[in-house]
Amino acid sequence: MAKFSPVFMTIGIYLLIILVLGYLSVYLREVWLDFRWLKPLTWLGILIHESAHAIFCLLTGGKITGFRVTAREGYVTHYRPKLPIFGPMLTAIAPMIFGLILLGLLNHFWLKTSLGLVSADLWPTWLAVLKSLNPLTWQAWVLLAIFLNIGVMVGPSLEDLKNIWPIILLSFFLHSQGLAQILALVSAFILINIILFIILILVKIWLNKKRPSARANSRPILIQPKV
Repeated sequence: MAKFSPVFMTIGIYLLIILVLGYLSVYLREVWLDFRWLKPLTWLGILIHESAHAIFCLLTGGKITGFRVTAREGYVTHYRPKLPIFGPMLTAIAPMIFGLILLGLLNHFWLKTSLGLVSADLWPTWLAVLKSLNPLTWQAWVLLAIFLNIGVMVGPSLEDLKNIWPIILLSFFLHSQGLAQILALVSAFILINIILFIILILVKIWLNKKRPSARANSRPILIQPKV
């Protein structure tokens, strides 16, 4: 199997892939998916995302003036962090950092290395994560909940990009095998998230097509009385 050259696959390439997949995940969720049972799960992802912004803002000397989370969206309003230059950058990229730390702790203390790092190569990592899912284990269902949240949990918003674009540009010149493995795993999570969303969308379309025919078949038959 062909592998990406370490020279070509800089950290910036991984981040770019995560950004594209993350925005696709958010688009599918916001435009196509309005299931009631899905809202608590996406609410959790949005809560983690906005909480990360708030925590890093406070850590860099900022002050929170507003915090709101719903099943559809969330936001944090705050004063500019006192730490110059790096404060706004860290606050903007906080969901990705916080999400990776949270996944690492969850894996180490609860899932018992179910999310083990495979390699920095994208395709083997994606396949390894898919093969590791065993629906007969409770860990697989916890991972399923994570997959449904991962896109909104770690993906930066357009507003975040305004502050982290210097980091992204610099990352195209950065090489790190360990960080590349982590980002490859995150990209696998978001890809599975998108696959799950597409399956749900197809099921939704199929159900919507079945409902009119079901209603038509359930119409009462009028029997004309004999005169």
